[in-house]
Amino acid sequence: MVKRPSGKLELIMTSHALIHMFQLSLLAMLPLMRSEFNLSYAQIGTFTFGLALITASGSVPMGFVSDQVRRLRLLAFTFLIVGILGGLLVLAMSLFWVIVVFVFLWMCLTVFHPAAQGYLSVNYRGKLGATFGLYEAGASLGMTAAPIVAVWTASLWGWRSVYGVLAPAAFLVALAMYRTAARGSSSRPRTKRGLLAEFRRSIKTVVTHRRLRFIFLVHGLFAFGFAAATVFLPIFAVDVHGFSVSQAGYLLSLLLLPGLFGKILGGRLSDRWARNRVMGCSFLVLAPLLVVLSLTTGWISLIVVTSGTGFVIGMIAPVTVAFAGESVKKDIGVTYGLQSSVGFAFGGTRASHSGITGGDLGTPGCVLAGGGDGHPGWSVEFVFA
Repeated sequence: MVKRPSGKLELIMTSHALIHMFQLSLLAMLPLMRSEFNLSYAQIGTFTFGLALITASGSVPMGFVSDQVRRLRLLAFTFLIVGILGGLLVLAMSLFWVIVVFVFLWMCLTVFHPAAQGYLSVNYRGKLGATFGLYEAGASLGMTAAPIVAVWTASLWGWRSVYGVLAPAAFLVALAMYRTAARGSSSRPRTKRGLLAEFRRSIKTVVTHRRLRFIFLVHGLFAFGFAAATVFLPIFAVDVHGFSVSQAGYLLSLLLLPGLFGKILGGRLSDRWARNRVMGCSFLVLAPLLVVLSLTTGWISLIVVTSGTGFVIGMIAPVTVAFAGESVKKDIGVTYGLQSSVGFAFGGTRASHSGITGGDLGTPGCVLAGGGDGHPGWSVEFVFA
């Protein structure tokens, strides 16, 4: 059994769900944003790439900060600012101010993953696979609820109101995080070096770690396929299959909900079986599924393939995080910051490339098929590594 001190794992699972509700609500609302501001596929891809770039560039510094301060206090402050920005987005009418608010919002969201993952790695060393399976299951709950909540709220008050509805939840999580941190230990190890020197040392230690470089690359490959499937699925469902915005949001939930069970299974299997084999076998199945997903037309077959793709994608996520956590005992925040940076950089590149390809060729389905680029070769290497 995984030890769960003072319900902190449950709190982090809940906060993880909320973080992804903020992120995935944007994806569900992209068709409405595209219509309101008359955006092209390439512009949407560039927009999502820019947000991913913000997260990628900020994850390492925020990971370093989380190594120096109390992580739960840092998370509490983050959710406070996220709630404020969610409320401000309701007031942003022009495209310029919408982009400005999203930029600052994504800068705040950058803090969560390295801080939360670092906390779990330090406090739940027993079975990291099972722990991160539950942690990632929280993300799946948020991902699944986000499109449903987003399309329902948007149908009543407009897409901007979605973030206004989520803002009070962010304030509640911030309060819970602060009160939980106040009951914990107040001491943190302090470095005798200057912060800049310590930051350089941390980066050098992590990037020269052979196993971590391999894990980061595989995590980036996972993000490559995940971004191809999630960013454009709602848009293509509307433009190609003739779905309504609400139906496209529900289809996105069908992609994400099975991932909850995939993450729990993947995490537990990785504790009992070699983690690289779990990831390798998942990639072998994922590559053809992405191709089939882009070519599927019928309602029933689309639901089945979408659910299967979500399940397999989910199996990979907790394994890469647990693999990284068990590989280091120090500089954990920087380690997870670099992992997040690689993931968001690969995912953002995939989204941008997908938008440009779909816009140029006029065949949106080819974007999803491209998500399988390179997966088979890496899968074979990973299974037998």
